[in-house]
Amino acid sequence: MSSKNVKGSNRAPAELPDFIRRLLIKRGVKDQKAIEGFLFPKLKDLPRPEKMKNLDAAAKLATRYVIEKKTIVIWGDYDVDGTTGTALLVNFFRELGVETIWHIPNRLVEGYGVNLSWFRDNNALGGNANFLLITVDCGSSNSHEISVLTESGADVIVTDHHELPGDGVPETLILNPMQQDCGFAGEKLAGVGVAFYLAAKIRSELIENSKYNQAAAAINLKNYLAFVALGTIADMVELTATNRILVRAGVETLDATPFTGLKLLLQSSGVERGDLSSEDIGFLIGPKINAAGRLGESRAVVELFTTDDLQKIKTNISLIESLNSKRKELCLADTDQAFLELEQETASDRKAIVLAGDYHLGVAGIVASRITDKYNLPVIILSRQTDSSGNCYFKGSGRSVEGIDLVASLADCSSLLIKFGGHKMAVGLTVDGRRVGEFIKRFESAVAKQFCNLQRAQIAPYDVQCSVSEVMDDESLYFLKLLEPFGTANPHPKFLDKTMNIVCAKTVGQNEEHLSVTIRGKYTNYKGIGFGLGKDIDEVQRSPTRPAVFTYTKNRYRNTVSWQVRLLTL
Repeated sequence: MSSKNVKGSNRAPAELPDFIRRLLIKRGVKDQKAIEGFLFPKLKDLPRPEKMKNLDAAAKLATRYVIEKKTIVIWGDYDVDGTTGTALLVNFFRELGVETIWHIPNRLVEGYGVNLSWFRDNNALGGNANFLLITVDCGSSNSHEISVLTESGADVIVTDHHELPGDGVPETLILNPMQQDCGFAGEKLAGVGVAFYLAAKIRSELIENSKYNQAAAAINLKNYLAFVALGTIADMVELTATNRILVRAGVETLDATPFTGLKLLLQSSGVERGDLSSEDIGFLIGPKINAAGRLGESRAVVELFTTDDLQKIKTNISLIESLNSKRKELCLADTDQAFLELEQETASDRKAIVLAGDYHLGVAGIVASRITDKYNLPVIILSRQTDSSGNCYFKGSGRSVEGIDLVASLADCSSLLIKFGGHKMAVGLTVDGRRVGEFIKRFESAVAKQFCNLQRAQIAPYDVQCSVSEVMDDESLYFLKLLEPFGTANPHPKFLDKTMNIVCAKTVGQNEEHLSVTIRGKYTNYKGIGFGLGKDIDEVQRSPTRPAVFTYTKNRYRNTVSWQVRLLTL
Protein backbone atom coordinates (compact mmCIF):
# COMPACT_ATOMS: atom_id res chain seq x y z
CA MET A 1 0.00 0.00 0.00
CA SER A 2 1.57 3.30 -1.08
CA SER A 3 2.00 6.04 1.50
CA LYS A 4 0.76 8.66 -0.98
CA ASN A 5 -2.25 10.68 0.09
CA VAL A 6 -5.69 9.89 -1.20
CA LYS A 7 -6.62 12.67 -3.64
CA GLY A 8 -8.74 15.54 -2.40
CA SER A 9 -7.42 18.26 -0.13
CA ASN A 10 -10.57 19.62 1.54
CA ARG A 11 -12.87 16.70 2.18
CA ALA A 12 -15.80 17.56 4.40
CA PRO A 13 -15.50 16.54 8.08
CA ALA A 14 -18.95 14.94 7.70
CA GLU A 15 -17.21 12.13 5.80
CA LEU A 16 -14.96 11.27 8.74
CA PRO A 17 -14.72 7.57 9.61
CA ASP A 18 -16.43 6.89 12.93
CA PHE A 19 -13.24 5.85 14.75
CA ILE A 20 -11.51 9.13 13.79
CA ARG A 21 -14.49 11.14 14.99
CA ARG A 22 -14.32 9.27 18.31
CA LEU A 23 -10.58 9.97 18.48
CA LEU A 24 -11.11 13.70 17.95
CA ILE A 25 -13.84 13.85 20.59
CA LYS A 26 -11.49 12.19 23.05
CA ARG A 27 -8.96 14.94 22.30
CA GLY A 28 -11.50 17.68 22.92
CA VAL A 29 -12.34 18.42 19.27
CA LYS A 30 -16.09 17.89 19.28
CA ASP A 31 -18.37 20.10 17.19
CA GLN A 32 -18.32 20.42 13.42
CA LYS A 33 -16.66 23.84 13.39
CA ALA A 34 -13.88 22.71 15.74
CA ILE A 35 -13.28 19.58 13.66
CA GLU A 36 -13.03 21.60 10.46
CA GLY A 37 -10.62 24.05 12.08
CA PHE A 38 -8.49 21.19 13.39
CA LEU A 39 -8.33 19.28 10.11
CA PHE A 40 -7.79 22.34 7.92
CA PRO A 41 -5.85 24.95 9.96
CA LYS A 42 -5.40 28.26 8.13
CA LEU A 43 -2.69 30.90 8.44
CA LYS A 44 -5.34 33.61 8.56
CA ASP A 45 -6.39 32.23 11.95
CA LEU A 46 -2.99 32.90 13.55
CA PRO A 47 -3.18 35.22 16.57
CA ARG A 48 -2.34 38.80 15.70
CA PRO A 49 1.15 39.86 16.77
CA GLU A 50 0.14 43.17 18.35
CA LYS A 51 -0.31 41.67 21.81
CA MET A 52 3.18 40.15 21.97
CA LYS A 53 4.90 42.29 24.56
CA ASN A 54 7.72 44.46 23.15
CA LEU A 55 7.27 43.22 19.57
CA ASP A 56 6.44 46.64 18.16
CA ALA A 57 9.44 48.31 19.82
CA ALA A 58 11.78 45.45 18.88
CA ALA A 59 10.71 45.55 15.22
CA LYS A 60 11.17 49.34 15.08
CA LEU A 61 14.67 49.00 16.57
CA ALA A 62 15.69 46.27 14.10
CA THR A 63 14.19 48.27 11.23
CA ARG A 64 16.36 51.26 12.15
CA TYR A 65 19.46 49.07 11.99
CA VAL A 66 18.44 47.80 8.55
CA ILE A 67 17.80 51.30 7.20
CA GLU A 68 21.01 52.71 8.68
CA LYS A 69 22.99 49.65 7.51
CA LYS A 70 24.41 49.08 10.98
CA THR A 71 25.75 45.75 12.26
CA ILE A 72 23.31 43.06 13.39
CA VAL A 73 24.57 40.05 15.38
CA ILE A 74 22.38 36.95 15.75
CA TRP A 75 23.15 34.58 18.65
CA GLY A 76 21.31 31.27 18.60
CA ASP A 77 21.07 28.20 20.76
CA TYR A 78 22.75 25.01 19.56
CA ASP A 79 19.64 22.81 19.33
CA VAL A 80 17.25 22.46 16.38
CA ASP A 81 15.02 25.27 17.65
CA GLY A 82 17.95 27.67 17.97
CA THR A 83 19.72 26.77 14.74
CA THR A 84 16.57 26.92 12.62
CA GLY A 85 15.61 30.24 14.21
CA THR A 86 19.08 31.61 13.51
CA ALA A 87 18.96 30.42 9.90
CA LEU A 88 15.51 32.00 9.53
CA LEU A 89 16.76 35.44 10.61
CA VAL A 90 20.04 35.24 8.67
CA ASN A 91 18.15 34.44 5.46
CA PHE A 92 15.45 37.02 6.19
CA PHE A 93 17.89 39.89 6.68
CA ARG A 94 19.82 38.75 3.61
CA GLU A 95 16.68 39.16 1.53
CA LEU A 96 16.66 42.76 2.77
CA GLY A 97 20.26 43.21 1.64
CA VAL A 98 21.73 42.94 5.15
CA GLU A 99 24.54 40.46 5.87
CA THR A 100 24.43 39.64 9.57
CA ILE A 101 27.10 38.24 11.85
CA TRP A 102 25.88 35.07 13.54
CA HIS A 103 27.17 32.78 16.24
CA ILE A 104 26.08 29.43 17.69
CA PRO A 105 28.02 28.52 20.85
CA ASN A 106 29.81 25.19 21.03
CA ARG A 107 27.73 23.21 23.50
CA LEU A 108 30.70 21.28 24.85
CA VAL A 109 32.95 24.34 25.32
CA GLU A 110 30.82 27.49 25.66
CA GLY A 111 27.62 25.99 27.02
CA TYR A 112 24.11 27.42 26.81
CA GLY A 113 23.19 31.05 26.35
CA VAL A 114 25.04 34.29 25.70
CA ASN A 115 28.68 34.38 26.86
CA LEU A 116 30.95 37.40 26.95
CA SER A 117 34.16 35.67 25.88
CA TRP A 118 33.08 35.61 22.21
CA PHE A 119 32.38 39.35 22.26
CA ARG A 120 35.64 39.99 24.12
CA ASP A 121 37.57 37.97 21.52
CA ASN A 122 35.94 40.07 18.79
CA ASN A 123 36.78 43.36 20.53
CA ALA A 124 33.09 44.13 20.99
CA LEU A 125 33.12 45.26 24.64
CA GLY A 126 34.30 48.32 26.53
CA GLY A 127 32.46 50.91 24.49
CA ASN A 128 32.98 49.12 21.16
CA ALA A 129 29.61 47.37 21.03
CA ASN A 130 28.10 49.37 18.19
CA PHE A 131 25.68 46.70 17.06
CA LEU A 132 22.27 45.13 17.59
CA LEU A 133 22.31 41.69 19.22
CA ILE A 134 19.30 39.46 18.58
CA THR A 135 19.22 36.23 20.57
CA VAL A 136 17.30 33.19 19.36
CA ASP A 137 15.93 30.56 21.76
CA CYS A 138 18.08 31.91 24.60
CA GLY A 139 18.86 35.06 26.54
CA SER A 140 16.07 35.17 29.13
CA SER A 141 18.49 34.06 31.86
CA ASN A 142 21.49 36.13 30.70
CA SER A 143 20.86 39.27 32.74
CA HIS A 144 24.53 39.86 33.61
CA GLU A 145 25.88 39.29 30.11
CA ILE A 146 23.24 41.51 28.52
CA SER A 147 23.89 44.28 31.06
CA VAL A 148 27.58 44.26 30.16
CA LEU A 149 26.75 44.43 26.45
CA THR A 150 24.28 47.29 26.81
CA GLU A 151 26.72 49.22 29.02
CA SER A 152 29.27 48.75 26.24
CA GLY A 153 26.92 50.37 23.74
CA ALA A 154 24.99 47.46 22.22
CA ASP A 155 21.26 47.29 21.64
CA VAL A 156 19.76 43.90 22.53
CA ILE A 157 16.58 42.07 21.53
CA VAL A 158 15.98 38.76 23.31
CA THR A 159 13.76 36.30 21.42
CA ASP A 160 13.11 33.26 23.58
CA HIS A 161 10.39 30.97 24.91
CA HIS A 162 11.98 29.47 28.03
CA GLU A 163 10.68 30.11 31.52
CA LEU A 164 12.05 33.39 32.85
CA PRO A 165 14.01 33.34 36.11
CA GLY A 166 12.25 34.62 39.20
CA ASP A 167 14.76 37.44 39.46
CA GLY A 168 17.51 38.85 37.29
CA VAL A 169 15.46 39.19 34.09
CA PRO A 170 17.52 41.08 31.47
CA GLU A 171 16.72 44.80 31.28
CA THR A 172 16.19 44.98 27.54
CA LEU A 173 13.56 44.28 24.89
CA ILE A 174 12.39 40.73 25.56
CA LEU A 175 10.13 38.85 23.16
CA ASN A 176 8.99 35.84 25.15
CA PRO A 177 5.35 34.73 25.38
CA MET A 178 6.13 33.31 28.83
CA GLN A 179 6.86 36.71 30.39
CA GLN A 180 4.39 38.54 32.60
CA ASP A 181 1.86 40.88 30.98
CA CYS A 182 2.31 39.31 27.55
CA GLY A 183 -1.19 38.94 26.17
CA PHE A 184 -0.14 37.05 23.06
CA ALA A 185 -2.39 34.05 22.43
CA GLY A 186 0.41 31.80 21.15
CA GLU A 187 2.15 31.40 24.50
CA LYS A 188 3.44 27.93 23.61
CA LEU A 189 5.55 29.13 20.65
CA ALA A 190 8.98 27.59 20.13
CA GLY A 191 11.97 29.91 19.93
CA VAL A 192 11.93 29.76 16.13
CA GLY A 193 8.26 30.77 16.23
CA VAL A 194 9.12 33.91 18.21
CA ALA A 195 11.88 34.71 15.68
CA PHE A 196 9.34 34.27 12.86
CA TYR A 197 6.96 36.77 14.45
CA LEU A 198 9.82 39.27 14.79
CA ALA A 199 10.70 38.84 11.11
CA ALA A 200 7.07 39.29 10.10
CA LYS A 201 6.77 42.51 12.11
CA ILE A 202 10.05 43.90 10.70
CA ARG A 203 8.73 43.20 7.21
CA SER A 204 5.55 45.13 8.02
CA GLU A 205 7.60 48.08 9.28
CA LEU A 206 9.79 48.15 6.16
CA ILE A 207 6.84 47.98 3.79
CA GLU A 208 6.01 51.47 5.11
CA ASN A 209 9.50 52.70 4.16
CA SER A 210 9.83 54.11 0.63
CA LYS A 211 13.38 52.79 0.22
CA TYR A 212 12.71 49.23 1.39
CA ASN A 213 9.03 48.68 0.64
CA GLN A 214 9.62 46.74 -2.59
CA ALA A 215 12.27 44.46 -1.07
CA ALA A 216 10.14 43.85 2.02
CA ALA A 217 6.95 43.22 0.06
CA ALA A 218 8.78 40.70 -2.15
CA ILE A 219 9.66 38.49 0.84
CA ASN A 220 7.44 35.41 1.02
CA LEU A 221 7.21 34.76 4.75
CA LYS A 222 5.62 31.36 4.15
CA ASN A 223 9.01 30.07 2.94
CA TYR A 224 10.34 30.60 6.46
CA LEU A 225 7.68 28.38 7.98
CA ALA A 226 9.82 25.41 6.89
CA PHE A 227 12.29 26.40 9.61
CA VAL A 228 9.44 26.99 12.07
CA ALA A 229 8.13 23.45 11.47
CA LEU A 230 11.55 21.86 11.99
CA GLY A 231 12.33 23.74 15.19
CA THR A 232 8.86 23.46 16.71
CA ILE A 233 8.51 19.70 16.22
CA ALA A 234 12.06 18.97 17.39
CA ASP A 235 11.69 21.13 20.52
CA MET A 236 8.66 19.12 21.65
CA VAL A 237 6.44 22.13 22.37
CA GLU A 238 2.68 21.64 22.27
CA LEU A 239 1.35 21.18 18.75
CA THR A 240 -2.00 22.82 19.38
CA ALA A 241 -3.57 26.13 18.38
CA THR A 242 -0.91 28.53 17.05
CA ASN A 243 1.83 25.93 16.71
CA ARG A 244 -0.50 23.57 14.84
CA ILE A 245 -1.24 26.25 12.24
CA LEU A 246 2.42 27.21 11.84
CA VAL A 247 3.72 23.65 11.67
CA ARG A 248 1.06 22.36 9.26
CA ALA A 249 1.87 25.19 6.85
CA GLY A 250 5.58 24.70 7.47
CA VAL A 251 5.51 20.99 6.64
CA GLU A 252 3.76 21.80 3.37
CA THR A 253 6.40 24.46 2.64
CA LEU A 254 9.26 22.07 3.44
CA ASP A 255 8.19 19.88 0.57
CA ALA A 256 9.05 22.65 -1.91
CA THR A 257 11.57 24.66 0.11
CA PRO A 258 13.65 27.20 -1.84
CA PHE A 259 16.57 26.76 0.57
CA THR A 260 19.05 24.52 -1.24
CA GLY A 261 20.77 23.08 1.83
CA LEU A 262 17.50 22.13 3.45
CA LYS A 263 16.24 20.59 0.23
CA LEU A 264 19.37 18.43 -0.17
CA LEU A 265 19.30 17.38 3.49
CA LEU A 266 15.77 16.08 2.97
CA GLN A 267 16.92 14.18 -0.12
CA SER A 268 19.91 12.64 1.65
CA SER A 269 17.58 11.49 4.44
CA GLY A 270 15.39 9.54 2.01
CA VAL A 271 12.33 11.71 2.57
CA GLU A 272 9.80 11.26 -0.21
CA ARG A 273 8.69 14.46 -1.91
CA GLY A 274 4.97 15.03 -1.81
CA ASP A 275 4.48 13.00 1.36
CA LEU A 276 6.45 14.73 4.10
CA SER A 277 5.11 14.16 7.60
CA SER A 278 5.81 15.23 11.17
CA GLU A 279 7.14 11.70 11.69
CA ASP A 280 9.81 12.36 9.04
CA ILE A 281 10.86 15.53 10.84
CA GLY A 282 10.75 14.00 14.30
CA PHE A 283 12.63 10.81 13.50
CA LEU A 284 14.69 11.46 10.35
CA ILE A 285 15.56 15.15 10.11
CA GLY A 286 15.43 16.53 13.66
CA PRO A 287 17.85 14.00 15.20
CA LYS A 288 20.45 14.70 12.49
CA ILE A 289 20.34 18.43 13.12
CA ASN A 290 20.40 17.89 16.88
CA ALA A 291 23.38 15.55 16.58
CA ALA A 292 25.52 18.40 15.27
CA GLY A 293 24.62 20.57 18.24
CA ARG A 294 25.04 17.76 20.75
CA LEU A 295 28.58 17.14 19.53
CA GLY A 296 29.64 20.77 19.26
CA GLU A 297 29.25 21.33 15.51
CA SER A 298 25.96 23.22 15.23
CA ARG A 299 27.59 25.90 13.06
CA ALA A 300 27.45 23.33 10.26
CA VAL A 301 23.64 23.37 10.44
CA VAL A 302 23.28 27.14 10.12
CA GLU A 303 25.85 27.24 7.34
CA LEU A 304 23.98 24.46 5.53
CA PHE A 305 20.69 26.35 5.75
CA THR A 306 22.10 29.74 4.73
CA THR A 307 24.34 28.99 1.73
CA ASP A 308 23.79 28.14 -1.92
CA ASP A 309 27.40 26.96 -2.37
CA LEU A 310 26.95 23.32 -3.40
CA GLN A 311 30.40 22.29 -2.18
CA LYS A 312 29.76 23.75 1.28
CA ILE A 313 26.34 22.11 1.31
CA LYS A 314 27.77 18.68 0.47
CA THR A 315 30.55 19.07 3.04
CA ASN A 316 28.14 20.05 5.80
CA ILE A 317 25.64 17.30 4.99
CA SER A 318 28.47 14.76 5.10
CA LEU A 319 29.61 16.15 8.47
CA ILE A 320 26.07 16.10 9.87
CA GLU A 321 25.54 12.49 8.72
CA SER A 322 28.84 11.47 10.32
CA LEU A 323 27.99 13.21 13.58
CA ASN A 324 24.59 11.53 13.63
CA SER A 325 26.25 8.11 13.33
CA LYS A 326 28.59 9.00 16.19
CA ARG A 327 25.64 10.26 18.24
CA LYS A 328 23.88 6.91 17.79
CA GLU A 329 26.95 5.02 19.03
CA LEU A 330 27.36 7.26 22.08
CA CYS A 331 23.67 7.11 22.85
CA LEU A 332 23.55 3.31 22.67
CA ALA A 333 26.55 2.95 24.99
CA ASP A 334 25.29 5.47 27.55
CA THR A 335 21.72 4.14 27.50
CA ASP A 336 23.00 0.61 28.12
CA GLN A 337 25.13 1.90 31.00
CA ALA A 338 22.18 3.78 32.51
CA PHE A 339 19.87 0.78 32.36
CA LEU A 340 22.61 -1.38 33.89
CA GLU A 341 22.93 1.04 36.81
CA LEU A 342 19.18 1.07 37.33
CA GLU A 343 18.95 -2.72 37.26
CA GLN A 344 21.50 -2.86 40.09
CA GLU A 345 19.50 -0.47 42.28
CA THR A 346 16.85 -1.79 44.65
CA ALA A 347 14.63 1.27 45.24
CA SER A 348 11.13 0.57 43.95
CA ASP A 349 9.16 3.54 45.31
CA ARG A 350 11.20 6.33 43.72
CA LYS A 351 9.42 9.29 42.14
CA ALA A 352 12.37 10.46 40.04
CA ILE A 353 15.62 9.11 38.61
CA VAL A 354 18.94 10.99 38.72
CA LEU A 355 22.09 9.35 37.39
CA ALA A 356 25.47 11.10 37.65
CA GLY A 357 28.63 9.76 36.04
CA ASP A 358 30.82 9.71 32.96
CA TYR A 359 27.98 10.14 30.50
CA HIS A 360 28.60 12.10 27.32
CA LEU A 361 27.08 15.54 27.79
CA GLY A 362 25.91 15.67 24.19
CA VAL A 363 23.53 12.72 24.51
CA ALA A 364 22.36 13.20 28.11
CA GLY A 365 18.95 14.44 26.98
CA ILE A 366 18.36 11.47 24.69
CA VAL A 367 19.38 8.99 27.39
CA ALA A 368 17.05 10.74 29.84
CA SER A 369 14.20 10.48 27.32
CA ARG A 370 14.71 6.76 26.85
CA ILE A 371 14.72 6.09 30.58
CA THR A 372 11.62 8.26 30.98
CA ASP A 373 9.88 6.23 28.27
CA LYS A 374 10.61 2.99 30.12
CA TYR A 375 9.95 4.02 33.73
CA ASN A 376 7.40 6.83 33.20
CA LEU A 377 9.27 8.99 35.73
CA PRO A 378 11.16 12.30 35.52
CA VAL A 379 14.82 11.62 34.73
CA ILE A 380 18.01 13.69 34.96
CA ILE A 381 21.31 12.52 33.49
CA LEU A 382 24.38 14.35 34.81
CA SER A 383 27.73 14.30 33.01
CA ARG A 384 30.92 14.67 35.04
CA GLN A 385 33.02 17.68 33.98
CA THR A 386 36.24 19.30 35.21
CA ASP A 387 36.99 23.03 35.18
CA SER A 388 40.35 24.66 34.42
CA SER A 389 41.32 24.41 38.10
CA GLY A 390 40.60 20.69 38.23
CA ASN A 391 37.38 21.03 40.20
CA CYS A 392 34.58 18.57 39.46
CA TYR A 393 31.10 19.68 38.47
CA PHE A 394 28.17 18.07 36.67
CA LYS A 395 26.21 19.31 33.67
CA GLY A 396 23.18 17.52 32.36
CA SER A 397 19.70 17.35 30.96
CA GLY A 398 16.34 16.27 32.32
CA ARG A 399 13.11 15.02 30.79
CA SER A 400 9.75 14.84 32.54
CA VAL A 401 6.37 13.13 32.36
CA GLU A 402 2.94 14.70 32.02
CA GLY A 403 1.99 16.62 35.15
CA ILE A 404 5.46 17.07 36.65
CA ASP A 405 7.07 20.51 36.19
CA LEU A 406 10.85 20.05 36.09
CA VAL A 407 11.61 23.77 36.25
CA ALA A 408 9.55 24.08 39.44
CA SER A 409 11.34 21.07 40.96
CA LEU A 410 14.75 22.55 40.14
CA ALA A 411 13.67 25.90 41.56
CA ASP A 412 13.19 24.11 44.90
CA CYS A 413 16.86 23.08 44.64
CA SER A 414 18.21 26.36 43.24
CA SER A 415 20.57 26.99 46.17
CA LEU A 416 22.43 23.81 45.19
CA LEU A 417 22.64 24.62 41.47
CA ILE A 418 25.15 26.74 39.59
CA LYS A 419 22.48 27.39 36.95
CA PHE A 420 19.44 25.81 35.37
CA GLY A 421 16.70 26.55 32.86
CA GLY A 422 14.27 25.08 30.37
CA HIS A 423 10.62 24.04 30.20
CA LYS A 424 8.27 21.97 32.32
CA MET A 425 9.15 18.89 30.27
CA ALA A 426 12.86 19.46 29.50
CA VAL A 427 15.66 21.20 31.41
CA GLY A 428 19.38 21.76 31.48
CA LEU A 429 21.36 22.24 34.69
CA THR A 430 24.81 22.54 36.25
CA VAL A 431 25.64 21.22 39.74
CA ASP A 432 28.72 21.67 41.93
CA GLY A 433 30.41 18.27 42.19
CA ARG A 434 30.61 18.57 45.99
CA ARG A 435 26.85 18.99 46.29
CA VAL A 436 25.54 16.50 43.76
CA GLY A 437 24.50 13.96 46.41
CA GLU A 438 22.58 16.60 48.33
CA PHE A 439 21.00 17.81 45.09
CA ILE A 440 19.76 14.33 44.17
CA LYS A 441 18.00 13.93 47.53
CA ARG A 442 16.40 17.36 47.39
CA PHE A 443 15.33 17.00 43.76
CA GLU A 444 13.69 13.63 44.41
CA SER A 445 11.89 15.18 47.39
CA ALA A 446 10.70 18.13 45.25
CA VAL A 447 9.32 15.79 42.60
CA ALA A 448 7.67 13.62 45.27
CA LYS A 449 5.82 16.72 46.54
CA GLN A 450 4.44 17.31 43.07
CA PHE A 451 3.30 13.70 42.87
CA CYS A 452 1.50 14.11 46.19
CA ASN A 453 -0.33 17.17 44.90
CA LEU A 454 -1.12 15.61 41.56
CA GLN A 455 -4.10 13.48 40.71
CA ARG A 456 -2.25 11.66 37.94
CA ALA A 457 -4.56 10.61 35.18
CA GLN A 458 -3.93 7.09 34.10
CA ILE A 459 -2.35 7.21 30.68
CA ALA A 460 -4.61 5.15 28.47
CA PRO A 461 -2.76 2.42 26.56
CA TYR A 462 -4.81 3.32 23.49
CA ASP A 463 -7.05 6.07 22.13
CA VAL A 464 -9.96 4.21 20.53
CA GLN A 465 -11.01 0.67 19.74
CA CYS A 466 -11.24 -0.31 16.05
CA SER A 467 -9.95 -2.93 13.64
CA VAL A 468 -6.72 -2.91 11.66
CA SER A 469 -8.78 -2.85 8.45
CA GLU A 470 -10.55 0.35 9.51
CA VAL A 471 -7.26 2.14 10.17
CA MET A 472 -5.31 0.88 7.15
CA ASP A 473 -8.06 1.70 4.66
CA ASP A 474 -6.92 4.32 2.10
CA GLU A 475 -9.77 6.67 3.02
CA SER A 476 -8.90 6.41 6.71
CA LEU A 477 -5.21 7.07 6.06
CA TYR A 478 -6.17 10.21 4.16
CA PHE A 479 -8.08 11.57 7.14
CA LEU A 480 -5.43 10.40 9.62
CA LYS A 481 -2.91 12.44 7.64
CA LEU A 482 -5.07 15.50 8.34
CA LEU A 483 -4.60 14.96 12.09
CA GLU A 484 -0.93 15.86 11.71
CA PRO A 485 1.34 17.29 12.90
CA PHE A 486 1.76 14.79 15.72
CA GLY A 487 3.81 15.52 18.80
CA THR A 488 3.38 16.96 22.28
CA ALA A 489 -0.35 17.47 23.12
CA ASN A 490 -1.33 15.74 19.87
CA PRO A 491 0.42 12.35 19.99
CA HIS A 492 0.37 9.78 17.23
CA PRO A 493 -2.88 7.84 17.80
CA LYS A 494 -2.95 4.32 19.24
CA PHE A 495 -5.70 1.82 18.51
CA LEU A 496 -6.96 -1.39 20.12
CA ASP A 497 -7.98 -4.26 17.87
CA LYS A 498 -9.59 -6.84 20.20
CA THR A 499 -9.39 -9.66 17.65
CA MET A 500 -6.27 -9.05 15.61
CA ASN A 501 -5.55 -12.16 13.52
CA ILE A 502 -1.81 -12.66 13.00
CA VAL A 503 -1.41 -15.24 10.24
CA CYS A 504 2.38 -15.20 10.12
CA ALA A 505 5.03 -14.10 12.62
CA LYS A 506 8.81 -14.26 12.70
CA THR A 507 11.61 -12.60 14.63
CA VAL A 508 13.91 -10.13 12.88
CA GLY A 509 16.84 -7.94 13.84
CA GLN A 510 20.45 -8.64 14.71
CA ASN A 511 19.42 -10.27 17.99
CA GLU A 512 15.95 -11.33 16.82
CA GLU A 513 14.51 -8.70 19.16
CA HIS A 514 11.79 -7.47 16.78
CA LEU A 515 8.64 -9.14 15.49
CA SER A 516 7.63 -9.10 11.81
CA VAL A 517 4.01 -10.11 11.19
CA THR A 518 1.33 -10.51 8.55
CA ILE A 519 -2.15 -9.51 9.77
CA ARG A 520 -5.38 -10.71 8.18
CA GLY A 521 -7.65 -7.83 7.21
CA LYS A 522 -11.19 -7.64 5.91
CA TYR A 523 -10.19 -7.58 2.24
CA THR A 524 -6.41 -7.90 2.28
CA ASN A 525 -3.51 -8.75 4.55
CA TYR A 526 -1.26 -6.14 6.13
CA LYS A 527 2.43 -6.20 6.97
CA GLY A 528 3.39 -5.17 10.49
CA ILE A 529 6.40 -4.71 12.75
CA GLY A 530 6.68 -4.83 16.53
CA PHE A 531 9.92 -3.30 17.79
CA GLY A 532 11.17 -5.08 20.88
CA LEU A 533 8.37 -7.67 20.68
CA GLY A 534 10.48 -10.57 19.43
CA LYS A 535 10.25 -12.08 22.92
CA ASP A 536 6.52 -12.65 22.33
CA ILE A 537 6.93 -14.91 19.27
CA ASP A 538 5.98 -18.15 21.05
CA GLU A 539 2.86 -16.65 22.60
CA VAL A 540 1.76 -15.19 19.25
CA GLN A 541 2.21 -18.52 17.51
CA ARG A 542 0.19 -20.27 20.21
CA SER A 543 -2.62 -17.68 20.14
CA PRO A 544 -2.56 -15.86 16.78
CA THR A 545 -5.95 -14.18 17.30
CA ARG A 546 -5.50 -11.76 20.16
CA PRO A 547 -6.04 -8.19 21.42
CA ALA A 548 -3.29 -5.83 20.32
CA VAL A 549 -2.55 -2.11 20.56
CA PHE A 550 -1.16 -0.73 17.33
CA THR A 551 -0.61 2.32 15.21
CA TYR A 552 0.41 2.94 11.61
CA THR A 553 3.78 4.04 10.28
CA LYS A 554 5.82 4.35 7.12
CA ASN A 555 7.98 1.47 5.97
CA ARG A 556 10.98 2.52 3.89
CA TYR A 557 12.58 -0.25 1.88
CA ARG A 558 15.06 0.61 -0.84
CA ASN A 559 13.27 3.28 -2.89
CA THR A 560 9.75 2.30 -1.86
CA VAL A 561 7.68 3.86 0.92
CA SER A 562 4.50 2.16 2.08
CA TRP A 563 2.21 2.13 5.10
CA GLN A 564 2.50 -0.68 7.62
CA VAL A 565 1.05 -1.63 10.99
CA ARG A 566 3.25 -0.99 14.00
CA LEU A 567 2.47 -3.25 16.94
CA LEU A 568 2.87 -1.58 20.33
CA THR A 569 1.64 -4.20 22.80
CA LEU A 570 0.32 -7.75 22.43
